[in-house]
Amino acid sequence: RRATLRIGPVLAHAIVLVAMVAMSADIALLRRLEELLRRQQQRQEAPGAVAAASSAAGGPPPRRAAVAMVLRVRWSDGCSRPLDLPSFRSGELERDAGAEGLVELLYILRTAREGDRWSGQVAFPGGKQEPSDRDDRATSARETLEEVGLDLETPCFRFLGCLSDRPVTGGGRKIPNFFLAPLLWLQVEAETPGLRLQASEVAAWRWVPLRALRPERVTFGLIVQDFRQPQQWAPWLPQTVLSAFEAASFPAIPLDACATSGAADATSDAGAAFNLWGLTLMATSDALVLGGGTARELAWPPIQFRSTWANFAVAALCGAAALRRPHAHRPRLRHIFALAALAAGPALAGFFVAQRLARWVLGTR
Repeated sequence: RRATLRIGPVLAHAIVLVAMVAMSADIALLRRLEELLRRQQQRQEAPGAVAAASSAAGGPPPRRAAVAMVLRVRWSDGCSRPLDLPSFRSGELERDAGAEGLVELLYILRTAREGDRWSGQVAFPGGKQEPSDRDDRATSARETLEEVGLDLETPCFRFLGCLSDRPVTGGGRKIPNFFLAPLLWLQVEAETPGLRLQASEVAAWRWVPLRALRPERVTFGLIVQDFRQPQQWAPWLPQTVLSAFEAASFPAIPLDACATSGAADATSDAGAAFNLWGLTLMATSDALVLGGGTARELAWPPIQFRSTWANFAVAALCGAAALRRPHAHRPRLRHIFALAALAAGPALAGFFVAQRLARWVLGTR
């Protein structure tokens, strides 16, 4: 009984210590992300290289959309504090506060609408660029004000910078000449302004801690679609081969209400199902990888099937393709071994389908 009484406080202290370490990691990630984006702005780098290359190739001007990835810091002692950037950059802010910071990211749930390919999906506030918008920053600020009522151009928020453009996808396909610009904003005042939802566009919102966005929380059982691309590419293949590529599942993270900080303004609807996947998951992954919060992409592998050999083939080919792309996902050793084993096998028909599938997957990333 004495041993049990001693273990209880030790276990409680261990749990508190683990939570504090996780919060410190969140602050360190945010600090590194802010520093890298600040240097990028000082060098006046344009992250939209994909869209610029498309325009320079002589094609029509690319269509653009911009989203706002809004971050805020909540403190473990429950107090609200303004975020003084010089103190934050030097690390004095946490020492003066005597508490640990929990970094949260704002997500919205799109309203379900007929004919909208992104209907009912988790996203960031944002939308398509209008002719009146001078740049991506203006687009993200205007759309965020319209959709959730946050005015990002007030002193309450600080613009951090832009991530690299992402090709826009819809219905599992890449939309030609259409690019998404993810922009990061940080709340620097103590209190978060009240959110006002545009009911026709947004059904709910949720602040999610960065510690909930980990590779180990990625699941492939949430988003399952009837996948018919192989049948279109090679209808002459045997049905046994084609059936291996049916029922595709995609990486996703469930953003349950229990994963939030529990604050009164953590979510507008605790019962709403937030499943983070697709382009929004990829943009989230880009920010976390850039800030050093995770060593690998969250959306990897980008697709899975019920067939083990189909997953084996696609992972191997995507990994081999990533070897030629220095800024892409770093392939694991098993991908290279899988490629060697696959090349030695007789399944040429399956290889053909997997190759086309790998090109399709990488083209949407």
